[in-house]
Amino acid sequence: MNIDLTPGPDLAPLYPTPAQLTELLESHQQLTAQERQSLIAHCLHKAVVFGDITLLTFLLHNSVSRNYVDLSVVDEDGLGLVSQAILGFGEESEQDIEREETVRMLIAEGADLITGDAGMRTKFTF
Repeated sequence: MNIDLTPGPDLAPLYPTPAQLTELLESHQQLTAQERQSLIAHCLHKAVVFGDITLLTFLLHNSVSRNYVDLSVVDEDGLGLVSQAILGFGEESEQDIEREETVRMLIAEGADLITGDAGMRTKFTF
């Protein structure tokens, strides 16, 4: 009996980078559509919460990753991507400019401004 103990690709990298994603998304990696969706969803969340403009730009404009980006996704608290970007990581952040640019990019790409929060629907206006 042959058991393959080779670890699979990391679909939830701690600090995802465009170079890392490019390698994972290459066709020779043989990721399933579900694995690609999971990887991109994880990386999109990281990019939005941490205001990682480089990663967000890659996800939105790369010919492979953009097919798996879902701008209507909500987190476990029911917050959409725009709300996640506004709240960012923690209350105090030196990333205010990055957060603002992240929100602008998400809106420009068509992210939903209506999000659920604890069962309530809130509409953000700018």
